Amino acid sequence: MKLKILVLMIGTFFISFYIIGCTKNEESSGETKIFEIANTEQVVGNKDEEVVTLRKHYMILNPPKDLKELKELVEKYNKNHPVEGDMNVIEGKNRIFYMSFYRESDDLPRDWQPDESYMNTDRMEHHKHDLIASIIWSDVEPQKEYNVYDKSKEGKVLKRMHFIEDKLVE
Repeated sequence: MKLKILVLMIGTFFISFYIIGCTKNEESSGETKIFEIANTEQVVGNKDEEVVTLRKHYMILNPPKDLKELKELVEKYNKNHPVEGDMNVIEGKNRIFYMSFYRESDDLPRDWQPDESYMNTDRMEHHKHDLIASIIWSDVEPQKEYNVYDKSKEGKVLKRMHFIEDKLVE
């Protein structure tokens, strides 16, 4: 009788852990993940202007704390997800590309969407305190500039690193 109870308790224990393990999703696993924030892409420039700017905004779940690792992460993401083809432009125009990477926060949850309602506006520019990395380059200046930030929870910059390609500049 005691053996049956012991087996039943151990079985319940393992089944509980198995169920918990199966319901654990990638967001809670601590895995780093990058995705584009929907409905935030901006193309700025009129047909009579010489410059057209593409701005894309991304969320990084569980970003690395080390700023060099963060730079390498966004660099690799950019290489694997090129944005130059996302903007068809009239010949002779200069294209400028901005890629902005944000951390998840209470103000900027992973399912955040811009809000342009009558009494409330909530746009990407209202979330600069969660901006932790950026890349900028253009057709004229193809060298990519990277900025990576370590910020406090309130958004105060604790440390910043600026790279041109792989070279750290101050």
